[in-house]
Amino acid sequence: MLSGGLRGKWVRACAGGALSMALTCTGVAMAPAAVAQTATATCSTDSGAKGLASSPVAGTLVSVERADGRIAQLQLFYDATATGGLPFVWHREQNGPGGAYGGWQRVSAATVGPKSYAMTALENSAGRMELLFSTYGSFCHTVEDDGAAGGWSAVDAFGLAPTPYHGGVVLFKERDGSIDAFASGAYGAGSMELRHQQDATAGWGPTRSMGQVPDAGVGLSQPSSVEQLPDGRLHVAAREWNRDRTWEIWQSAPGGGWGPWQLTAP
Repeated sequence: MLSGGLRGKWVRACAGGALSMALTCTGVAMAPAAVAQTATATCSTDSGAKGLASSPVAGTLVSVERADGRIAQLQLFYDATATGGLPFVWHREQNGPGGAYGGWQRVSAATVGPKSYAMTALENSAGRMELLFSTYGSFCHTVEDDGAAGGWSAVDAFGLAPTPYHGGVVLFKERDGSIDAFASGAYGAGSMELRHQQDATAGWGPTRSMGQVPDAGVGLSQPSSVEQLPDGRLHVAAREWNRDRTWEIWQSAPGGGWGPWQLTAP
């Protein structure tokens, strides 16, 4: 899990569309390859839980700035009536910019955990919040839907499934309002995977690989930084999960493929 300070930086980065880092490089164009989904975990639910916010899970509060200036908050809560002992995602929002928060409402009966309690959210081009959370080695997805029971769409498997201890999913909003979801590759060490949403109507595209790190035995964590360069290309940096080395990669063209992974200077 990210610390409170780092989580705040990621939320601001997602809302603003860029992290400041002045780096340039020329990469070799490579078309992103679609990843075969050989095993996608279903989103586990605990239908026996009565929907009580019995106690919060420490360190899980996530704040998301909305386009209208309000702040939405998401947090994990344990439910004393749950049969599996895993927490659930709850949601509340300010009534107006700078105003008081409404009451906590449970998003769904889907459980979070057990090995990773990662959770992230971002407002899409239609002004609805996209929510991702970890469950049993994969990430689940739901989006705000006023017409659905509870105000959220049915929870479904998102496809990204980072190896345990390699971090969670990082969401990034580009200047045109499109969204990227990055995570350490589930199958094969030293890779990163990506899904892209051009707009809310189009939905999420397929899971694609950003290529393999050239060194053997490398396992990447979630991206430590994502930025959009002045020319529209993306730059991603990720630290190895068990070693103090960082790799970076540049998009070959806006919305295009990716060059090779390169080891940053110490």
